[in-house]
Parts: sequence; C-alpha cells; structure tokens
Amino acid sequence: MMSANPSVVTPANLGRHAIVPLPSPFVFHAGGELQSGHLAVETWGRLSPARDNALLVFTGLSASAHAASTADDPTPGWWEDLIGPGKALDTDTYFIIVANSIGSCFGSSGPGDVDPATGKPFGYSWPELRVEDIARAGQIAVEHFGIDRLACAIGVSLGGMVVLAHAALFPGRARSLISISGAMVPSAFAIATRALQREMVGTALRTGEIELKLAFRLARKVGMLSYIGAALLENRFGHTASAKPAGSSGTHFEVESWLDHQAEKFAARFDPWSFWYISRAMDLFNLAAHRRDTVLHPGPAFGLDVGRALVVGVHEDQLFPIYQQSDIAVMLRAEQVRTDFVELSSPYGHDAFLVEDKLFTPLIQRFLAEAAAPPSVCAAP
Repeated sequence: MMSANPSVVTPANLGRHAIVPLPSPFVFHAGGELQSGHLAVETWGRLSPARDNALLVFTGLSASAHAASTADDPTPGWWEDLIGPGKALDTDTYFIIVANSIGSCFGSSGPGDVDPATGKPFGYSWPELRVEDIARAGQIAVEHFGIDRLACAIGVSLGGMVVLAHAALFPGRARSLISISGAMVPSAFAIATRALQREMVGTALRTGEIELKLAFRLARKVGMLSYIGAALLENRFGHTASAKPAGSSGTHFEVESWLDHQAEKFAARFDPWSFWYISRAMDLFNLAAHRRDTVLHPGPAFGLDVGRALVVGVHEDQLFPIYQQSDIAVMLRAEQVRTDFVELSSPYGHDAFLVEDKLFTPLIQRFLAEAAAPPSVCAAP
C-alpha cells in the first residue's frame, strides 16, 4: 500500500541523502520487532509526474546507499561509473533509489546502534535479520516516495538475492528486474566462507576491542579471496616479495600487503555486528520458502508477476557460481517471465560488477530500453 503522505520529490532534494522512517514496530520476517527504525537512502534523477520511472537498487553486503556522487556528498560512490546522465542507470531518464540495507551501519537501523535501555550496542539482542527484511524495508522506501510500481528492481550480490525476495513478497510492484551475481539459495562454499568469517568475528565480539579488530581484519581477508579470481591475483602479484618485514604469517609477499590494506580499510568503515547479521541472513535465504501451493493456487510456483528480467553471472565468480544465475533464469522462465541470461568472463570474479563498467553498461542500457518498449518490439528471450 502506498504511503498516505508521499514525499514530494522536487529539484531541491534530487541527488540527496534521505532517512526513511520504518513502521513502528517493524516486525521482522523471523520474529522480533524494531521500534522507531529507519532506512538510509540516496536518490538521483527526477521522478516523473506519473511516478513510473523509478529504479530501486539493492546493494551488496557492505555497501552504503552512496552509489554515486550527490549534492550532499560529492565523493565517488561504489557504482559511480553506472549512475549518472547517459550512463547505464541514466539519471536523465530514471529516478534512482539506492537503499542501505536494514541491519547495516551507514545510516540505517542496525545491531551496532546503541540500545537506549542499556547504553550499549544492541548486538545479539537485535532481532534475527533475513533477506526478506531487507526487501521489505526497500519497498517501504519506494512507497515513501509515493511510487506504486517500479520500472525496475535491481540487485547485485546480496542484492541479487534481495531482488528475488522482493519479487516474491511484492508481486507486480516492479515491471522488470535485474539480478547480478545473485542466487536463489547460497552455495555450500559461500556458506562455509561466511561461517568461517563469522566464527572469527563472533568469538572476538565476546572478548575485547583489540581482539575484535584483529579478527575482523582476518575475516575480511578470507572474504577478499572469495571475491576475485585466482588468475587476477597471480597476474597482479605472483611470487613478488614485499620490502616490508615478515608479518605474523612468517612471510611477506605483495599479495599479503594487498590483503592487509583491504582488511584495514574494511575494518575502519564497517561494523562487525552488521557483518554478523547480514552475512548470516545471506546464508539463511532460500527462495524456495516462497513457493506457492500450486494445487490451491494454479499457475507459476512463485507468482512473481514480472514482465522482463535480466540475469547476469560471471564465470570466474567463486562465491556466486555461474550455475546459480542459470538456475535463476530457469526459474524466471518457468514463471513466464521473459528472461535474458548473460554469462560474462572477468578476472575480477564476484567483484566484476563493481569495476567492469564497460561490460555491464551496454547490457543494462539495452535491457532497460527493451523492458520499457512495447512487447512487439522486444527481442525474444
């Protein structure tokens, strides 16, 4: 249902950071409630008078809503090369909303927030988070702007899961969807990787600040090795030794220095409690839980009610293997959704969507143009 008092979108607040209030209480998918919660979003472009040109972007695990530079924050965003005039997500055509996931630490309510009852972070007392909660909070942001139906819901990595949950929870509320490097259910490798990271972080959360910082840096190093391809590491670093003295590993190669840098940068900006909750939500996701009883409800198993879909995967992606995107495409076609499935190759593996703008820009531009066109001129899936 649309908000009774939708926000007025004017030139004064285009390209801006905004805080969207959540219903109080916000009831979580797995139980538990959040009082006076909120979601941080950033927007670009102009909402059309018919309010029918909006794109909603769901992010990866550790991304903020700052996907591109804005009047409020001119620093480059994590999708700077894809959002803007004439870019893949064209701000001359679309009104773009990027939501920081509920549970994150970049302005949205999360487990690292201070519990007013104790004066300490909520931590383990925060309600269990699910991918469905992230999808529902994003839909609340859409309704906050008075938008009844999105032109497209887009998700990358974790967001590639969230966009599927959004389609299942809110059928017909997006004319099209794009899932990039996502999955209907996590692979055993992905679960094992994130479980190892949480084991490091979770143990340290019970000890002390020094141990936590070390554990969080180590967990990030494990994650980085799952994000990019082995060939890229070999080409970039090889067996090159660093001029620095040996570290705690007993050696010091250039690839270790790179890992140290990535870990320090991540630990300085992301909250370990947010990592714990969001990574666990990813492991617990299974789109199959949303299958309908087709005896009682004849027709497609999920009833997604989406007109067009684009599914993109990368062969070198270890964390979200290409077969998972193929499975998504098969499911969508079974749902009678006209689906384009594109397989890419990139040494950046799972991180390709962050850096390979020359690969993703034409794909997204072409898809959005075709999805907006009358069916008679759309290419066959």
